[in-house]
Formats: sequence, structure tokens, C-alpha cells
Amino acid sequence: MDKLRAAFTSLVAGIAVTLLKIVAWSQSFSVAVLADAVHSAVDLLAVTITYIAVKASLKPPDREHPYGHHKAETLGGIGGSLAVMASGAFISYEAVMKLIHWEPFAPTALGIAIVALAIIIDFNRVLVLRRFRGVSRALEADALHFSTDLASSSAILAVLIFGAFSAVYAPNLLMQWGPLIDASIAFAITIYFVKLSMELLRASVVELLDYAPPDIVERTKAKAGSVAGVQSVRAVKVRKSGSVYHADVTITVDENLTVKEAHEIADKVEKTLREVLGGEVTVHVEPHKPTAKPVEKTPPSSASRSPPEPSEPPSRSPQ
Repeated sequence: MDKLRAAFTSLVAGIAVTLLKIVAWSQSFSVAVLADAVHSAVDLLAVTITYIAVKASLKPPDREHPYGHHKAETLGGIGGSLAVMASGAFISYEAVMKLIHWEPFAPTALGIAIVALAIIIDFNRVLVLRRFRGVSRALEADALHFSTDLASSSAILAVLIFGAFSAVYAPNLLMQWGPLIDASIAFAITIYFVKLSMELLRASVVELLDYAPPDIVERTKAKAGSVAGVQSVRAVKVRKSGSVYHADVTITVDENLTVKEAHEIADKVEKTLREVLGGEVTVHVEPHKPTAKPVEKTPPSSASRSPPEPSEPPSRSPQ
């Protein structure tokens, strides 16, 4: 499944889940269910942003955007993170109001069935979107949203089942503890939302600032150096743009090669790196000049430095 189709499928599923949770809230008047419904509605907005962002990122490079439109996905991830934070603020407000007015909730069998159906939809949606982890920041944001939806809906399903059981067998227990449990679940969902959305927001902002992952830089350097004719790789600059990486690489080749031969080597490096990185690659070529090692002088041997033997004194003739 390609990115655009995955985004569209997620959009349709988001509409269905949001409508189901609104119906579930109308059946129970639980602030936790309302929190989940609001979160799904905000997620629906985020999914719409994601769909637009992914569609924009797939446009080919043009005169105004020579490096393509891949960063539209990163912007979609930022928008999705901010949307989740906004929903968290609204949920917190509703939970506080629930505690102030101490309003119990009234779960029904229909509400429980609807939340269970929403959980099944979210589970399948997360499985689809997780295939694009590390490939599309926007779809990764969607997977995050629906993972939190899955967790919160499961907690809310437990609250509704507890409420339904208490309403039949222990109505005083529901009146005494119901609003507190309801609001506590809503607060827990909010804290979880904010934590995960902050992590995604940080990753998206870092990507927007052209962060170069060290492992990608080293891999790029190794791939460029493995091309026949490359003497050394002097500089590597890599930046992430959506699901691809752009690179500027400086290589050295034999200084005695012709311009045509050096250009052919640069083309091979460019082709190799494009297959690995997926984005635009610019290769700079410089002549390779190995540093000459200084010639060490051999010290004179000990034999050549030995002093001459003293001559014997002349003998005197007897008188």
C-alpha cells in the first residue's frame, strides 16, 4: 500500500470512529467518552492535514521547489502534534467540570458495543500505518494518534463496563466513585497524549532544522567511498526531507584523469547515493594529492665512525 492510499484509508476510518464515539457519548454522557470523542475529532482534523501533506509531498520537483515537496509531510506531523495538544487542553477542562459538578455517567449496552467497534477499527488502522514508521513523519503521527486512541478507548471500555455493572449491582458505588474514576481516566488520557505529541513535535522540528543523523552520514560516506575510482571522501552533508534524504558529497579522484573520466566517476557516485537516500545528490570532485612522506636519512654505521688505530712508535736502533 502506498502512502497516499494509506492516508486516505486512515481518513475514512477516522470519520467512522469519530461518529461512533459521538453516538457512544450521547448514550452515556461520560466525560471520558467525550474526551475520547473529542480526541478522535481532532485526530480526524490531523488525518485530513496528513492526507493533504502526503499528497503535496508526492508532487515532483518544480522551478520553485527544486528539491521537491517532501517537507510537507514534516509540517503535517507538526500540525498533528499541535492538534493533539489542543484536544488535551479541552479534555482537561471537561474533566475538571465533571469533578466540580460531580456528575455521574450512565453507560448503556449500545454505548459499550460502539466503543468496542471503534477499538477494532483503530487496531486495524494502527497495523496499516505502522508500516510507514521512519518513512513518513505525517503517517507516523497518524499511527501515534490512533495508538493513543486504542489505549484510551480500551480504558474507557473498562470504565463503561464498570459503570454498567455498578448501575445494576451497586448504584451507590457508581454515584460515590463514578465521577472520580471517569475524570481520572480523562486526565490519564490527556497526560499520555501530551507526552507522545511532544516527542513527535520534537522529532518533526529537528527534521525541519535539517538534522543529519550520524548513522546516515556514515552510511553515505561508505557508499560513496565504495565506488570504483574514488580515492577518498572528504565531506558529506546530509539532510532529511520528509521520507528522503538530500546529500552534498565531496570526493577526490586521481589528479591525472581527464574531466570526462572524473565526471563519469561522479555520476556513478550520484546514482549509487540516490538509490540509498532517495533524494537529490550533488557530488563535488577534487584532485587527489597524497601527502608525500619525508625521506628519513640513514645514520652512518658504527664502522664508518670508528677512530683510526694509533700507529706504533718508531723503534730506536741500539747504539
